[in-house]
Amino acid sequence: MTSTKPLGLPRALLLATSSLAVAGTLHAAGSGLLDYSGIWRLDEQHSDSPSDIDARLRLERKREEPVQQPASSSSTGTPSAGQKSGQHGGHGGGNGMGGHGGHGGGRGQSKTSTSDNGTAPPDAPPPLLADDSLLNVQQDAKGIRVVLGDKDQLDSRLDGFARQSLNGSAMVQSQLTATGLQISMQFDGDVRLRQDWVQSPDGHHLTVTETWTTPAVQQPIVFKRSYDRLDM
Repeated sequence: MTSTKPLGLPRALLLATSSLAVAGTLHAAGSGLLDYSGIWRLDEQHSDSPSDIDARLRLERKREEPVQQPASSSSTGTPSAGQKSGQHGGHGGGNGMGGHGGHGGGRGQSKTSTSDNGTAPPDAPPPLLADDSLLNVQQDAKGIRVVLGDKDQLDSRLDGFARQSLNGSAMVQSQLTATGLQISMQFDGDVRLRQDWVQSPDGHHLTVTETWTTPAVQQPIVFKRSYDRLDM
């Protein structure tokens, strides 16, 4: 009787202590995997290039273009008379005003109005694409700082709230997720860029999947940039 009673309390304490130790170990391991601090260099061979991204944008724009209905052929006698009149009135001039020249002018006018609307031009590249070949990342428990080349600097707290960053050019919010790090950026002209960062288990490689929302198209353009860590 006297030997079993004191053994029960230490055993409960031991189990509780072991559980806390395991939880602490798992939390530390998880925090280590989600630490992106380091210097990362773009792996161009395994990344989508600017030309790849531009091709996807052009393909999406073409896919979203409204289908042009063929000219109505319901009227039979009058158009044929008009066609004859047009042919006799000047074949070359008629084509120049109402044929390919008129159609091309219409498309050019629409494209110009879109570009001069105060928003990003339809063919503008995604934000930060010209400066992301080298990432200098510093991260702690509260926030993350990313220096892109020698130009842009992203400072953000890991709390999911949007704050002004990138030298005042965007509202940025970042947070750690179950799979990695997510950074969302809102630029002028309804341009948005969401980055999902995933690090390899050995910490040597980083994959950033980027979702680019631009007024040029309705559907976002998704592309990938891969990095190798230099300071390991």
